[in-house]
Amino acid sequence: MDIQEIKKGTTPYPPGPWGLPILGYLPFLQLNLHQQFAELARKYGPIYKLQLGSKLSIVISSPALIKEVVRDQDMIFANRDPPVAAVVVTGGVDIAWSPYGSYWRDMRKLFVREMLSNNNLQATCVLRKEEVAKAVRDVNMKIGKPIEIGELVFLTELNVILSVLWGGTIDEQKRDKLGAQFRDKVLKLVDLLGKPNVSDFFPVLAKFDVQGIEKETRALMPSVEEILDTVIDERTKMMASESERERTFWEFFWS
Repeated sequence: MDIQEIKKGTTPYPPGPWGLPILGYLPFLQLNLHQQFAELARKYGPIYKLQLGSKLSIVISSPALIKEVVRDQDMIFANRDPPVAAVVVTGGVDIAWSPYGSYWRDMRKLFVREMLSNNNLQATCVLRKEEVAKAVRDVNMKIGKPIEIGELVFLTELNVILSVLWGGTIDEQKRDKLGAQFRDKVLKLVDLLGKPNVSDFFPVLAKFDVQGIEKETRALMPSVEEILDTVIDERTKMMASESERERTFWEFFWS
């Protein structure tokens, strides 16, 4: 988590490794961050600081501290700076990056009430089972071959979400085609969102877009929006032709 002001009065910072001037600890970060953070925790304790460019970050690895942060003091630690790529995609006001407040609470209520309600979960149970069965068949067909579990789980979850959102909205053939296109775009977006970006660690450099991540994300968004517009148009036509029926998550979201 990024901390802007954690030092008040004489309260000291947590311990942590030394970094380089300006760059901080950025040059020393490794690909397997979870392993590196675990090693640092063994050396500096369950809470330690990392200076990452201009951002002071605090790493916690103790279950008790995690509980304190994410449950007991969640409102204090709820806000975080969205990465540049997230600002391009949603303006930084989606349920993941929006600042804590009435707008975020309303979004969360809508999501929990409509997407995670018992009725909706029961109604989409068949769709979820179908996607899990497809994943199992895919694994079975690759017996003896290496499988990237993380990618398999991600694609299965994405397929479930697409089935829940689009099921019954468009015909199966068109849905499969759009689904394949949408998955391709989402995978690229996830990659862009997860890439370390100089602009996120040094906001003063954001206008230069040194790595081209903002440019690449902006170039990708029109095709994503085109797919979503197609689904929305199909649902709008169905809404006009149907009378009594239960409202879908899409319709609750639009209203």
